[in-house]
Amino acid sequence: MDFSYLNHQLYGNPQTAKQPKVSVCLITYKHEQYIQTCLDNILQQKTDFEFEIIIGEDHSPDNTASIVKSYADRFPEKIKAYIRPENVGAKVNFLHCFFDCQGEYIVHIEGDDYWTSSDKLQKQVDFLDSHPEASACFHNAQIIYEDGTGRVPTLINPVDQAPWVHSTDLLKEREAWFMATASVMMRKKLVKTLPDWFFHSKSGDIPLYVILAEEGPIAYLPETMSVYRKNEGGMSYTDSNKSASFIYNRIFMYSKINEYTHAKYQYLIQPILFEYHLLLTRITENEKSFLKRCYYLWKASAHAPQKLHLEDWKKLFKEHVFTADSFLAYLAFRKKINRFFGIRS
Repeated sequence: MDFSYLNHQLYGNPQTAKQPKVSVCLITYKHEQYIQTCLDNILQQKTDFEFEIIIGEDHSPDNTASIVKSYADRFPEKIKAYIRPENVGAKVNFLHCFFDCQGEYIVHIEGDDYWTSSDKLQKQVDFLDSHPEASACFHNAQIIYEDGTGRVPTLINPVDQAPWVHSTDLLKEREAWFMATASVMMRKKLVKTLPDWFFHSKSGDIPLYVILAEEGPIAYLPETMSVYRKNEGGMSYTDSNKSASFIYNRIFMYSKINEYTHAKYQYLIQPILFEYHLLLTRITENEKSFLKRCYYLWKASAHAPQKLHLEDWKKLFKEHVFTADSFLAYLAFRKKINRFFGIRS
């Protein structure tokens, strides 16, 4: 897919390196409170190589664009910024900047996250340079909860995190997540072209990491070198398991991953597809409809990883059909039918 139609949105006159070792792909929207911290920590990186920062500012309603412009003016040798005159959406914003990256290695970061080590890029480059078998590498990250829950900061990866990640690790369960976006450095040559279905997937991380892992294992570096802010403006809050469009897109994505990997992980993907089909019984449109819940449970059964027995059906009906709202709606519906046919309830 060609995103060059957005090239005219380039701001100023950047003088970035022609052949940088690393490209930092920075996507930002409504990050007025955070973008300076993000940029300062990128610019403070100590490296023995050139790196560039490709920024996509997606027409924020706050002062994010002004801040990005000021940094682009001060650091034209490092920063190449695209300032969108209208919102293009997170996926298009990312892909345009991603394919504009010139580095041998690419790192993706969102404007509300930041790095905590000035040696992050150097350490990851040194690792990948010395491990040609690795398609990418990532490190641990701290989650800071700014979502009103009051939870204390936690680390994403446990002490026993495996040193190498394969496709099977990424597909063990629905929404498996243990690689913070800002922690991953990947080889550009492995993702310079992407399959058509990738552009229609709402998620970018899940399929991208599977595509990488199919080319070589992904290494884990046991150091904490970035912060992931979990806030109400973050991407994780734009998706919902109550949304039909979100669930159908996930079904599409995992089905395409299954095709892409020639069904060799179908034993892992089939249970995920089954779970997503079951979620259709709980979407907003169906939560009060007993009959719709029955229909979508029947549809989900076609994707069950093993044959469903009577006890399985009983359990599924109890969990996904017989909710208080849907059963009351069913009783009301049956009463109308009986009244229509003159049958006493």
